[in-house]
Amino acid sequence: MLPDPGCYEERYRLTGGITARLAVGLLTIAAGLRWPSPSVSATALILAIPMALALLGVVVAMPGLLAVTRRVPAFRADYAGITLADLPTSLAGLRHRALFIPWAEVDQIVLYPAAGLAEPGAGLPVQGIAVQRRAEAPVLAAGPAGPPRTARKITGWRLDRERLAAVTAAVAPAVRIVDAQPAPS
Repeated sequence: MLPDPGCYEERYRLTGGITARLAVGLLTIAAGLRWPSPSVSATALILAIPMALALLGVVVAMPGLLAVTRRVPAFRADYAGITLADLPTSLAGLRHRALFIPWAEVDQIVLYPAAGLAEPGAGLPVQGIAVQRRAEAPVLAAGPAGPPRTARKITGWRLDRERLAAVTAAVAPAVRIVDAQPAPS
C-alpha cells in the first residue's frame, strides 16, 4: 500500500540513543541484582547499593523503552499541520503533550544535518528540525516549563526528507524546507 501523500508520521523506535540508554539501564539492574551480599553483618549502606543500582537502571531505561513499545508518535505532518514531540527522558515526560503548529502559522521548516561524513551519493542525515512560525502567528501559550520550543533534536526516530517534502508540497506548497549548515563540531 502506498503511503498517504497528505500524511507523514514517525514514531519512536530503537535507535542508537535509546538502545544505549536501554543497555546502560539493563547493566545497572544486572549489577544491582548480582551485587555480592556480605558474608558478615550487612549494614544498611551495603544493602542499599544493589537496590540503588537497580532503581537507577529502571529510571534510565524505562522512559525510552515505554516510548518505543507504546509506539508514541515523535513527528507528524498532515493536512492540519505539524506535530513535534520530545523524547521522554523521564517517566513524567511520557505525559507531556506534543506541540502542534497549524500550516497557516508555518513560515518554513529548517533541517539541521549531522556534522560528519555521509555515504557517497547521499545527503547528510538530519539531526534536528525547527519550524519557523510566521511573524503574525499568535503567541504559543507557555506551559509550566516556559514557552514551547519549535525546534527538536531528532533522537529515537529518523526523518525521511523526501516524505516530508512530498507531504509539504501536497498540503502546504507555500512552506519552504531549508537545509541549515551543519553545526561545527
